[in-house]
Amino acid sequence: MTGPANVRYLTGFTGTNGWLLLCGQQAAFLTDRRYEEQAADELRDISVVVSSTGLHDALARAVEGRDLERLDFEPDHVTVTLKEKLEAAVEVEWVAAAAPVETQRRRKDAEEIEAIRAALVVTEAALQEVANALAPGQTEVEVAADLERACRRRGAEGMAFETIVAAGRRSALPHGVASARRLEAGEPVMIDMGCKLDGYCSDLTRMMWCGGAPDPRWLEVHDLVDRARAAALLMVGPGVAAVDVDAAARAVLDEAGYADAFTHGIGHGVGLEIHEAPKVSSRSADQLEAGMVLTVEPGVYLEGEFGIRIEDLVWVTDDGCERLTTLSPRPVMLRRFA
Repeated sequence: MTGPANVRYLTGFTGTNGWLLLCGQQAAFLTDRRYEEQAADELRDISVVVSSTGLHDALARAVEGRDLERLDFEPDHVTVTLKEKLEAAVEVEWVAAAAPVETQRRRKDAEEIEAIRAALVVTEAALQEVANALAPGQTEVEVAADLERACRRRGAEGMAFETIVAAGRRSALPHGVASARRLEAGEPVMIDMGCKLDGYCSDLTRMMWCGGAPDPRWLEVHDLVDRARAAALLMVGPGVAAVDVDAAARAVLDEAGYADAFTHGIGHGVGLEIHEAPKVSSRSADQLEAGMVLTVEPGVYLEGEFGIRIEDLVWVTDDGCERLTTLSPRPVMLRRFA
């Protein structure tokens, strides 16, 4: 196992350089000297092999004396260069394996749900704090920095992804990361953010209007996106095909003539990684199961005008779903802008 999230899930190791070798009922953890003390503190009942010349060399030492014919590896986490080093270090048949750990990680236990909920509490509080202080002339980058500081002050260990702050026409960019553009009165702002707490991620998107009465068309589209969000939430539950959740939101937008302006899937799984199983889109083959945590985030993006996305985080329960997000989906009106 070489994927950092999978290694953390199985061992509890929070460092950035560690592999897990599983051979029957035995396990070995491979790392470098930077993490020798940390591995000793965080791991229990797993032998630790430390190498200063690369984890492929640690692997060779760990398998020495074992009569192995084959080793499986995680193809999504092994580069071509790394595979060449592995093959040179250990002469066995190397087989790209399926994703058994990712499959297990899809369903969160109670402790994981609480970690995600706690990260979301921090995210919501940070967004409210920064939104209440927004003022004309601030750049998108400055707002993103304020959001990160607000999360850090509340105990976040980092952001879950690069914070999106997109104002005016830039809000039509689904992934319009923060730029040097300054916020102005009479325009919308999209903020999409999330933080990490105890390794687990949160994800939240809300829309804001900078001063005065919002443009009536913008309000109309915001209401439409909110109705699409509500329709998708009603569909979420165990045994439901992910494509049906996407279709529920898309049908609302299609009826209003905005189907082509919704350019991404309705959501994705969230856990130790910000994007993990299940995929929730029109092309997904996944089926929802109790214990999954996923986003519901319909959007409409009108090039040259504006974009609107509203994103909630939900937990699939035995009889439907629980909306973990507590903030209202209504747009935030920024009265400080004149």
